[in-house]
Amino acid sequence: MKSLNTLLSPFLIFTAATRTVLALYDSDQSVQSYESSKDFRHRVIESDGITLVQFYAPWCGHCKKLQPTYSRIATMFKGLVNLGAIDASADGPLKRVASDYGISGFPTMKLFRDEKVEDVNTRDPNEIIKIIMEAFSNTVQERNNAANDNESSGGSSSSSRSSKNKNSTVLSLNSSNFQQHVYDNPNVVAVAFIAPWCGHCKSLVPEWEIAASKLIKNGATLATVDATVEEALAAQFQVQGFPTIKLFPGGTKKSGPSDAMDYQGGRESAEIVQSIMAEVDRTGVAKEIPELISQDLLEETCSGEGQNVICVLVSLPHILETGAEGRNTYKDIVTAASKAVRGMAFEFMWFEGGNYQTQLEELMELTFGFPAIAAYSMDKGVYAVHRASFTEQNIRKFLTGITTGKVPTYKVRDMPKVVTVDPWDGKDGVPFEEEPFEWDDDDDVESDDNGDGAEL
Repeated sequence: MKSLNTLLSPFLIFTAATRTVLALYDSDQSVQSYESSKDFRHRVIESDGITLVQFYAPWCGHCKKLQPTYSRIATMFKGLVNLGAIDASADGPLKRVASDYGISGFPTMKLFRDEKVEDVNTRDPNEIIKIIMEAFSNTVQERNNAANDNESSGGSSSSSRSSKNKNSTVLSLNSSNFQQHVYDNPNVVAVAFIAPWCGHCKSLVPEWEIAASKLIKNGATLATVDATVEEALAAQFQVQGFPTIKLFPGGTKKSGPSDAMDYQGGRESAEIVQSIMAEVDRTGVAKEIPELISQDLLEETCSGEGQNVICVLVSLPHILETGAEGRNTYKDIVTAASKAVRGMAFEFMWFEGGNYQTQLEELMELTFGFPAIAAYSMDKGVYAVHRASFTEQNIRKFLTGITTGKVPTYKVRDMPKVVTVDPWDGKDGVPFEEEPFEWDDDDDVESDDNGDGAEL
């Protein structure tokens, strides 16, 4: 009969080997390890330092062979450059981080510095050391150049970045404001769940910003959630990878994650706008074309601050001519036609023609009857006039013609001046009725001295 030690020896050998595999870098104080994706983000992505990260699998032969060399290099650069290691195997705790960086083989090394991620495609220790030294030198040089540029510009570069973030039209969501900005928002809402260390997310963010600026006035809102911080919120939507984009329909009946749809569109700004606007057409709340009631409104709407905004000014007949129903019909025609240029730098306003805004009408050549339309670029100081009949098809043709340069434009002779008026109350007009003139007794025609009456 075999002894107990003989029977247990294979198990003991396996256990010892497993412990060795699992402890590839656990006992190495020079190599960083990370407890979670949040810990990785804090110590690598948000760090001001340089970090070389090795993605490995405990069972990988090449990884085991590299381990002593990697540890030695980590000791050499300790206090100067960080070296870290991530167990990226199928059951590893940081598998998601590895997935977002497209890790498909082991070992894979990536160098993180100043929001840049660079591949390190060598296992030669001398080459690895050379790459780290070059990264260190380049980082110091780049920061020195940036400091010099900042001094020469009086700190404008920092101010510019702050201004850019302040003016962002992308909402930053968390568990405390999600209800307000998503479920209670009548707009179509698209939410991108991202991670700061995610390469695909970094590519999406600038496209998301561009799209948001074009959609903000077209019935759609774009937002982001840092899923590494808002883990509970991301879990509600079963976020498994980054970026994950959820699309919420328009209206105020949204109540929970079950209302969200998976976004199926592209990730370039034009594709994002196209996909989101398709949902606006399907479920979005129709955008009301504002009434032009003051000079401030004209300047606020038509001034592009560097972007060439096209203001489409619609002059509608007097309310006594059309009534409320007729006026709203004209507005609906313009709203439908405006879809031809949605997502572009077009703004629409209407005013009552033939009444108060005569100077504006003369400048834009809107003197041939109402309804009439002119497109005005305050930035370029030019205008164009729609001279065809007032139909959705013709207005669409006019608007798209502006975008392609097929519509002739004319220089504006003077700055348009808008007379401040009270906004329309949405009701039919009430005709002005003159009260009949009544004669007072004192107004009777008196006879002249000869007694002859005088006719009025």
